[in-house]
Amino acid sequence: MSAAPRPAIEPGARRLRVVVERADQPACGIAVGDWFEIDGSRLRTPNGPFCPYAIAAVIPVLPLRQVDLPADDWLIRKPYICCPDARENVVMRIVAEPDR
Repeated sequence: MSAAPRPAIEPGARRLRVVVERADQPACGIAVGDWFEIDGSRLRTPNGPFCPYAIAAVIPVLPLRQVDLPADDWLIRKPYICCPDARENVVMRIVAEPDR
């Protein structure tokens, strides 16, 4: 009897970019297209300040994306995180970036 096939694995990414996909009423001044980057344990915000509450919402999930995941994992299929303030309706997407 053969074992069931294992799901495809999506490789982890050391470098991740978090991009604002939607921002209906952001109080902190971020806009669609703004982003920050995580490279290992370093945080980079090239567009200037980024809302600390939005960063705090994403940080707990980022280590999960830095390890290998099944291709059908929710973080691969729908890599979206919302800002904790629902009135602002800010949605961010986690994008795996190639290592430099």
